[in-house]
Amino acid sequence: MKDSDMPSDVNESAIQGKPIKIAGSVFFKNIGSGAYQQALFVMIAMLFCLRLIPAAWLELGNDEVYYITYTPHLQWNYFDHPPMVALVIRIFTANQLLISHELFVRLGSLVSCGISSWIMFRIGLRLHSARAGFFIALLYNSSIYAGIIAGLFIMPDGPQMLFWTWSLLQLTKLSFDEAPLKNWLLFGLTSGLCMMSKVHAIFIFGGLGLYILFSKRSWLRQPGLYLGTCLAVLIFLPVVFWNIHNDFITYRYHSARVTPGFDLHLLGFFRELMGQIVYNNPVNVVLIILGVLNFKKLMIKKSERDALTLFNYIALPMIAVLLVLALFRDTLPHWSGPAYVTLLPLGGIKLAIFSKRKIPGVLKWALGIFVFFILTAFTAIHLLPGTIGKTDKKETYGQNDISLDLYGWEDASTQFKKIYQFEQQHGDMPFGAPIIAMKWFPAAHEDYYICRPLKISLIGVGEPYDLHQFLWLNKWRVNGVNMNSAWFIMPTNVPVDVVTELKSSYREVRFFKMFASYRNGKICRYFMLYKLKGWQGTIRVAGSK
Repeated sequence: MKDSDMPSDVNESAIQGKPIKIAGSVFFKNIGSGAYQQALFVMIAMLFCLRLIPAAWLELGNDEVYYITYTPHLQWNYFDHPPMVALVIRIFTANQLLISHELFVRLGSLVSCGISSWIMFRIGLRLHSARAGFFIALLYNSSIYAGIIAGLFIMPDGPQMLFWTWSLLQLTKLSFDEAPLKNWLLFGLTSGLCMMSKVHAIFIFGGLGLYILFSKRSWLRQPGLYLGTCLAVLIFLPVVFWNIHNDFITYRYHSARVTPGFDLHLLGFFRELMGQIVYNNPVNVVLIILGVLNFKKLMIKKSERDALTLFNYIALPMIAVLLVLALFRDTLPHWSGPAYVTLLPLGGIKLAIFSKRKIPGVLKWALGIFVFFILTAFTAIHLLPGTIGKTDKKETYGQNDISLDLYGWEDASTQFKKIYQFEQQHGDMPFGAPIIAMKWFPAAHEDYYICRPLKISLIGVGEPYDLHQFLWLNKWRVNGVNMNSAWFIMPTNVPVDVVTELKSSYREVRFFKMFASYRNGKICRYFMLYKLKGWQGTIRVAGSK
């Protein structure tokens, strides 16, 4: 660690004292910056190992298997998101050689979480002390959003948080010294890569613009501001060109999701508000609120206050926009995650200033909530008997049970394989008959767990906004596939009226058989199989109207 990276009040040679136990690991009394750094590495390593268990144990969720559909054909953009998540999966699965193993599919998110934790420590070190940096990193790992959604599952949020936190670090350095061109260019690089992960990164530039307008107009005289912004735009340009070539389908889709309507949606607002509190850990949210409310009382230097002011300009508008949007449209609580991560330094620094304890009890509560959640939630997914969803009819058995998103597909693959092989020899379904799907979920699960091992094609039949990336997969898969005979698999937790939906595509839509999926000895859902004969439909592909 360079001396220039440390605040003046940090003594690198501080003596480490007696060890104390916290959450099963060894930390230190009378901790100096070096010992806090050691404690950070212990924490990162322990939580990395903790995340390894569900990463290898749990089946992939709806979104995760869907993002795997990005990887066979790398593009500059995809239906839903920029390309970074696809690139991460390709890297950590050794160019898809290990794509069959859930651990390697998710490994990029685990590694990103560890690096992001180190970056958050560096931000705290810059702004106050190693003690504050350790507190901030611990709060980061205690967040359900940062520690699980972005830190365990393979989502665009994983690489986004790596480059988001790195961008915050560069802005922190610029708040101390706005002159170095290197820091501006690094900010342009990291923010550009953040936008290549998820377009939410535009809030970084929105917050930066507000900060310059209201608090730091002197930055307008810095050439680095314009060069860094141009670099970020240059990095993001391939996404724009891809959308031009594809009729701006990504932005038409997302704008339809977030364009406000005219009817108030109070239930959606409270769901978003509560979701933000839960996803970002209630303890973290309380600390953040206290930090924001007591911002002017923090005993910090002007440059440190400038950085935290900039963080407020980035985060608070993002939270406000999403809460207002939730009054009119359905939103997802994890969208606000980057905003709460941006405000974590306020909570960590407040604790470092006002708490006399070496490790404040509130941090133990925050980490305890996270560990309790990860152990209980993921254990329940495997051990919960049957389903918490509907059980009144077989056709909708398991509906509304979100735990089934991560359970039962391996078993379904095994059972379907037996039926498929028997039908090839004794039935009327030819070898290589494709599976037909109408929506991107459960199509992505069927594609990963059923079609990939059997080496058969999954073809999407339906509307573009239902098929998503399968519009492009259709283009690459349809040649050489005989559509005259096909399968349709309906998991009963995602029910559809199969006969009505497919009657325009096939002359004969016939229910064939059903098999049950069990969890802890009880049925959790059924899978209904249909045979489709006499293709008479049209396959939509990317670029078609």
